[in-house]
Amino acid sequence: MLKIDFHVHTYYSDGKESPKEMLNYALKVGLSGIAITDHDTSKAHTTFKNKFVIPGQEVTTEFGHVVILCNFPPSPPRKISELIDYAKDNNCIVFPSHPFDIFRKGIGDKVFIYNFNAIEIFNSKAPKSANKKAEEAARQLGLPGLANSDSHIKYALGSAYNVVKLSEFNVDEILDSIRKNRIETVGIGLTVKAKFEIAKWYIQRKLRIEKNTS
Repeated sequence: MLKIDFHVHTYYSDGKESPKEMLNYALKVGLSGIAITDHDTSKAHTTFKNKFVIPGQEVTTEFGHVVILCNFPPSPPRKISELIDYAKDNNCIVFPSHPFDIFRKGIGDKVFIYNFNAIEIFNSKAPKSANKKAEEAARQLGLPGLANSDSHIKYALGSAYNVVKLSEFNVDEILDSIRKNRIETVGIGLTVKAKFEIAKWYIQRKLRIEKNTS
């Protein structure tokens, strides 16, 4: 069995650590691998390649955030209908991230309009009410649910993951397991340390952005 987090950020978007640091910490806490899904960029995948990393992006569409996972570094369009077509044409997976978290660009009821492969039903940073609505949407649509940390710092890794019923880490087989709903979700939640480090990183980023724009 594999334990995989399909929603992780690095310093190539708004995360704190490098791709290597995130993977190493993920392995340290017992995960089998991660998907690196930086915002609107695949730069992490052109600079760091590892067999335990699934290439992806968290795409900012006109309605909110949608994650795409592929077996190659994707260059997806940002219009949601075109993104879904791109995923289908390239044998990728698409799922809305934290869809009912209105404070973090969830796509909301658009989950019922577009053809996704899965829905993120547990996001470690989303309110319980938002996760519950996502779980109900997945149930109504008959779609696989995913549990992810949405880590922007390494200490959030391990707070959520998916158990994939495979013995070896093969990206194509993992993506196919999502399509066929051969996964089990584990949503644990953030530790006190993770919450503290997230808050600290948020302040550091805010100060850095203000300094760079002043």
